[in-house]
Amino acid sequence: MPFSSCSLWKTLVFISLAVLLADFTEIRAFANPNDCKSATIDDVNESLKKYSNCFGEMIPEGKKPSINFLVWTLQEMLDLLRPVQEKFCKQLPPCPLPPPPRNGGLVCVTIDNAQYCKPMCNKGYDFQFLRRSRLYEVCGNRTGFSWTTQLAGGKALAVCNPSEMAVSGAESAYFPTNGPCLHTLAFTETQTDQLNIFLKELGEQGIDGSNRDKDADCIICGY
Repeated sequence: MPFSSCSLWKTLVFISLAVLLADFTEIRAFANPNDCKSATIDDVNESLKKYSNCFGEMIPEGKKPSINFLVWTLQEMLDLLRPVQEKFCKQLPPCPLPPPPRNGGLVCVTIDNAQYCKPMCNKGYDFQFLRRSRLYEVCGNRTGFSWTTQLAGGKALAVCNPSEMAVSGAESAYFPTNGPCLHTLAFTETQTDQLNIFLKELGEQGIDGSNRDKDADCIICGY
């Protein structure tokens, strides 16, 4: 069964919050407001490192009320985190923020007042339509500040459907087997690799990246 970006995202958050919920169980209470004032996301990431190797063993030992409470708590956290992630991407006005394909994502750069986004699918998924010669979609002055797209409605740039074979897109339009979109987004090195690949491809198509707005470099993952 394909491991979707949604599943990866939920698994990471499950692990990172496990230690917090375990602590709540031990003391029968949530952190007081003073504790929250000094806590950071880095604290949660440290907890992730501590429990990442044993979370799979913890799940079967969980009781029904604890599992149900954990699922509810995680969903609340996801609802808070996802909008924040989107704000990290600097959008070219008045172009709308394009929704990334579920089970994939978008690699985006802004050059000379035009935004270019390259749809990509995770391993185990392929594009709904053939786009081997259609590396990217664009929004800017020459498009009337609306996105080019193969899909009706003009909002989504691509769709990634379950598939055992990846044949509809260019070879570089798929995230690595061991590095789906959310994994790529989690590490500066992997983000840089995908951005550099895209910039090189744009250069090969005659798009000069010397006037690129580096602050607008962005990778957006679908859920």
